[in-house]
Amino acid sequence: MTVIEPAAARPDEAEAWDAEVLAAQARAHYMQSSAWARTREGSPWTALRDRIDVDGDQYPVQLFARKAPLAGTLYHAARIAGVTPAHVAALTERARSYPKHVFAVKAEVFQAYDERLVEAFEAAGWVRTVSSQYEHAVMVDLSGSLDEVAARFKKRARNSYRSAAKQGVTIDEVPMTPESTARMHELIDAVRERTGGYFRPHSYFQRIWDVYDDEGQGRFFYATYEGETVASAFVIRFGDTAWYKDAGSQRENPKSFAPYAMQWAIMQRLHAEGVTGYELANVPDPAEWETSDIRGLYVFKTAWAPEPVRYMPSFELPLNGRYRLWQKAGRYLRALYTRRTRDAWY
Repeated sequence: MTVIEPAAARPDEAEAWDAEVLAAQARAHYMQSSAWARTREGSPWTALRDRIDVDGDQYPVQLFARKAPLAGTLYHAARIAGVTPAHVAALTERARSYPKHVFAVKAEVFQAYDERLVEAFEAAGWVRTVSSQYEHAVMVDLSGSLDEVAARFKKRARNSYRSAAKQGVTIDEVPMTPESTARMHELIDAVRERTGGYFRPHSYFQRIWDVYDDEGQGRFFYATYEGETVASAFVIRFGDTAWYKDAGSQRENPKSFAPYAMQWAIMQRLHAEGVTGYELANVPDPAEWETSDIRGLYVFKTAWAPEPVRYMPSFELPLNGRYRLWQKAGRYLRALYTRRTRDAWY
């Protein structure tokens, strides 16, 4: 069985790949989609596709390959889902057949923490490693009626979006135009300046927005208060799941509750389209949120679900002796790359 490159795939092939992933990977992540492979074009990462035999069924996996100084090539299985111990055994066997220049495979699993699955990875020779994605998040359950959805929110969420509505906060889905994307960049930059946190460059965001707009899988939402756009969101949908991918805002008027109104409007739109899970992305470790620099985000996001989700840790499978070089120097090389390019390695 050979690994194939999807970058040159025809639109019908891309559509078939997405259907295959959605059928095989429960709650499949958008990083396994054809659209995400398109976002990597022109980057140091090359998107590859593999199909792995698991108990007689084909398990599709999108891999991203990148050369690492001194070590060789790393294969990255980004946010795979629907993984069981049987999948781990099959992934391990398949990885050991990859070309000799591949020194390791990195696997990041988009599933809630499962000790049995962790043990399966470790028993097969995979070692824990630093994650490129967040470990804790909020997943909003959009199943059932809208009344049932809202009943699962904490009281502060319901009170906040109702208050925003009374004050005249309005939410609109906005077409992606040069003007609307420029405003999105401005609002993201406002958060960057306000928090001092690390953000990817404009070109990174723009590439993702352009691709997902073209695929019909991404959209902008804007919140307006007293005639001014005060908050924005870029939402990705893949299958029956959606993600609060990017966001920007002015310093919030605490009495407007515009972000709450925006999220509730997004959820209502997604619910009407059949989405059953809406991920609000990164939150701090629940055990340490009170001392986190983003504790405000924790309070906001956890208003929409009973408990945050803890995802599986990341693993790497060493394939040859060069992996030791990556273990020793990888963190330094990734940090050096970020300082030189102002972009993240992953």
